[in-house]
Amino acid sequence: MIIYDLAGHHQYFSCHSACLEAITLDSPAIFLLLQDLRKNPDVINKEVYYWSTMIDGVCHKCPQKSSVIVMGTHADLLTPEQLKENMSHLGLIARKVISHQKLVDVIAVNLTKIYSGGMDQFRDLLYGTNKDVLCMSPPISMMCHLLLAFLKEKLPPDMHSISLSDLLAHLEADHDKAINSDNTTVVPLLKTLSEKGLIVFIPNADPHSSWVVLQKESILKKVNGALFADQSLKEYAHLASNTGIIPTAIIKSTFPEYNVDMITQFMVHFEIGQIVDISQIVTNMAPEGSAISGLGPLLFIPALISVARPSSAVVLNNSFRWSETVKSTDQFFTPRFHHVLLHRLPLAFALPAAQTTSLHSHPFNRRCDVWKWGLMWLSETGVTSMVEMSESFQSISLTMSFPNKTDPKNLELAHSVREVIKKTRQEFCPHLEVLEVVSCPPVDSSDPSNDIRVELHLLKKALLEKYSHIVDMNGKKSVALDEWKVLEPYLPYLVGASTITARVVPECKVNIFERIGVNYLMFGIILLQDDNGAIVKALEKEHHLRAVDINMAIFQKWLDGKGMMPVTWSTLVTVLEKLEHGNATL
Repeated sequence: MIIYDLAGHHQYFSCHSACLEAITLDSPAIFLLLQDLRKNPDVINKEVYYWSTMIDGVCHKCPQKSSVIVMGTHADLLTPEQLKENMSHLGLIARKVISHQKLVDVIAVNLTKIYSGGMDQFRDLLYGTNKDVLCMSPPISMMCHLLLAFLKEKLPPDMHSISLSDLLAHLEADHDKAINSDNTTVVPLLKTLSEKGLIVFIPNADPHSSWVVLQKESILKKVNGALFADQSLKEYAHLASNTGIIPTAIIKSTFPEYNVDMITQFMVHFEIGQIVDISQIVTNMAPEGSAISGLGPLLFIPALISVARPSSAVVLNNSFRWSETVKSTDQFFTPRFHHVLLHRLPLAFALPAAQTTSLHSHPFNRRCDVWKWGLMWLSETGVTSMVEMSESFQSISLTMSFPNKTDPKNLELAHSVREVIKKTRQEFCPHLEVLEVVSCPPVDSSDPSNDIRVELHLLKKALLEKYSHIVDMNGKKSVALDEWKVLEPYLPYLVGASTITARVVPECKVNIFERIGVNYLMFGIILLQDDNGAIVKALEKEHHLRAVDINMAIFQKWLDGKGMMPVTWSTLVTVLEKLEHGNATL
């Protein structure tokens, strides 16, 4: 049994998932969720929701359900009435939110008397649950057992990692020769042991750059201690970077006991950091031998980025805004999702360095600003994009400003960014229920707080059924769809181009009768189903061939139900489209 004790401080939330994902790929785990019973119900709700979401996120690849034991602590510091009330509440919320894993039980334990007050019950629960988990875990082969024994018993006890090439050499020199020292035999065994969480195997095409990490718990502890430390501590100050990008040379000086290639790949493996190309970071490549060209590989670590939004991240005069918002106030996006997204987006779009003549006194100046809650970048086509998470972790937004609103590449970029966000959310928050929302900026305002916000599935319905109005998310404002003209080219793409064929139709701001003009004969024949035109010809005589009056009379007859076509906006739109495209026939 391998035991992990996770700190509950928010600075470490992201690294929790990085640590646990690797041990739940193949076998279920047992989670002990400790909840202080002295806290008020709202805090208990929030904390249990967070940890249950985190557990679901790290276990989503495991074929079996993991087990969760919820323990209410500090029971001896409460009165019997308080204990009964708080345990009842904890049990209700635990049974509500822990639905994707197996909730074993909810128990209370004392704080000051360690061998009493629930510990016997906990021991029995842990013993029985451990037996169940062992029965569910698929066995490993005898060869895996032999290799694991070799790693533990025949390598130096203080060895924290070893390259694949060195491991193969040790196996070759072993006099027992229990395991063949070739790649085809050893690599599959290492992958199985890594999936079990017994080691970490980081493969690479070059055996010298493939690593077997034997003491991952010790390394994770040191990495997390440095990267997630309080910003006032000297350990953090050594790594401080306002962009989150540091040379691997600093990693080497921070962790001198480890091979720099191993520790770098270790952080990339757990998605704590990401290798970036220096040519994509600096604005103007310096001559060979300069300070910049000699920095070596660079590592982007989201945990190191600035907390405050930089002054360059201005409020955009947005062409459109898309967001995902959680359906329940008790749910939220995980910090792990946010941190991974912050380095997946720059990687996915490979933004080139800005073509300037100066490095602006910072060797890592680039066309992507990153801060604690988001990032903003400029594409080659001049499109400015900003992705930002709310501080409550309950919504994430994408805002894009298109200088050329007719460029078809706008659609490709919007779709690509949106898909990266959605796929990352599905990976790290698989059970989170969200609403997709699109926002339209009013014509006379560039302030995002004035945007008209509508759920994407409702907008899709409005477009399909050709509504004239749609109610915004607050339910207080009926918005005419013609106010969405600025987004019209992009909305069908966002909601599904294969299913949206209707275009946004203006309301009464367009003069229908001016659009019909003297073509009232066709208008009346189609709208009133007047096959021979007799009704329209009678109206001509009655109104002395005045086109405006004839159109009004035809319209009034239709509204009075004198025609065969239904009195709906859809009917009127269909008739107008036929007239405009020359599809009307006698």
